[in-house]
Amino acid sequence: MATSPVAEVADRRLGDANGPIAGARRIYLYTDPRVFFTFVNMTDETTRVAAVAMHSDMGAWAANLAAVENWCRRARERGAEFALFPEECITGSLNKSDLDLAAAREIVRAAEAETRFRLEALCRELEMTVVVGTIESAGDRFANSALVVGPTGYLATYTKLHLPNADEKAWFVAGERFPVVTSQGWTFGVGICYDLRFPEIFRTAAQHGADFFLLPVGGSGGGSGPGQVQYHKQLAMQLMPARAVDNALYIFYANQAGASGNAHFPGFTLVVDPQGALVDEYLAGEGMTVTEVSRAAIARARRSGCYTAAETRPEIYAGARRVGG
Repeated sequence: MATSPVAEVADRRLGDANGPIAGARRIYLYTDPRVFFTFVNMTDETTRVAAVAMHSDMGAWAANLAAVENWCRRARERGAEFALFPEECITGSLNKSDLDLAAAREIVRAAEAETRFRLEALCRELEMTVVVGTIESAGDRFANSALVVGPTGYLATYTKLHLPNADEKAWFVAGERFPVVTSQGWTFGVGICYDLRFPEIFRTAAQHGADFFLLPVGGSGGGSGPGQVQYHKQLAMQLMPARAVDNALYIFYANQAGASGNAHFPGFTLVVDPQGALVDEYLAGEGMTVTEVSRAAIARARRSGCYTAAETRPEIYAGARRVGG
């Protein structure tokens, strides 16, 4: 069957809610969404996803991009078809540096000119899908984004929907779209770092057929050393199991590693399965996990009493009103 350029098809809206989640779109490999279901039924029952805790040098986009390419090759050698990289890993976390805006814009423009082209070539060669954090231009500010590229080429850009503090709000615009992406027979959602705190996006991804969810992270608080890893792991594990169980999703988490600019990143990965169990992790700085994703495990979770995505009633929630004094 001949493929056609990737098309975005809005296959359902979630009640009458407003905002980017109401307009979530599922991205098919074919322009006819009916083909998607045939395509999925023909795929293998498992895949492997690499989560890479990568060190990024501040502003050194060319070296960082080369490192992404190297990690992808290593992941493919271990059977990975998907690879997740941290938040802002191509450009470095420019908002956590002493760079002025003019210097940051030069770095971002140079990275934008080359990154997508190189990733498209890499993914075609390796037959992989990658999710890579970077900073992009957005008018007089920037966008904290994740590029999604697969064997067929560029698939989507996710821009961080939720900005946690005044620093990020000064640098970045918030995203306005929430793509749910299908590539190589698997469907997934993408969030960035602080987005983990918002259950709506995980539910939305599940209701659009997601098998797993990928989280590029650039968390840097909590000091340095082993204590910093445990600090961030504890924060993540307060939330990830619940997000996974509620929606019968695998969730992959990859944080930056090492010192960069004015920040120190703990460098670790976490993987939670659809039952909420921690099934893989890397806690020693720069490194990688490669984890199997199983359709059978997802199906078992969706048959359990904990899976609620199919019973949610957004049309009722949207009409909620306060009563009484």
